[in-house]
Amino acid sequence: MTIQQTDLQLTNLDNYSDLMILPELIEDEQNIYVASTVSFYKFAKKFININYVKEPNIVLEQRSIEWFGPTLLFTTAALAQNPELVSIALNVLSNYISDYFKGHKEPNVKLNIIVQKSKTEYSNFMYEGPKDGLIEIEKVIESLKK
Repeated sequence: MTIQQTDLQLTNLDNYSDLMILPELIEDEQNIYVASTVSFYKFAKKFININYVKEPNIVLEQRSIEWFGPTLLFTTAALAQNPELVSIALNVLSNYISDYFKGHKEPNVKLNIIVQKSKTEYSNFMYEGPKDGLIEIEKVIESLKK
C-alpha cells in the first residue's frame, strides 16, 4: 500500500459544497473520466451528495487487474458542512468496490483524492493498495485538519 502526497495549485474549484468528481483529463474541451466513474457516481448518489465538476463526455477504459477509481475532490466548504464527509465517502467507496467485485478477488485500488487547504492550495493523495487500506487515507487527511 502506498499513499503519495503532493501539493497542487488549482483555481475555480473552491465554490463547491458537495463531494466532487474531477475529470482525469480535459482534452479538446472533452471531459475524460476513468470508466468506473459513472457507475460509482450512480452508486454513491444514493448515500452522499456527490457531483461532477464537469459532466463526462468520454470514459477512459483501462484494462488491468487493478481498479482505477475516480478522482475525488473535498473542498473546505464541503468539509465544513459535513466534517465526517471523508469517512462517509471512503466507506461508500469501499462498499462500492465490495459490491462490484462480489464473488471475485478484490483488485488493487488506484485513485486520487484531492483536499482543499486554502482558496488555491490543495493536497493530492495518490492511493494504491487494497480496499481495506483506504482507512489510511482518512487518517492522513484527518491529520491535515489539525
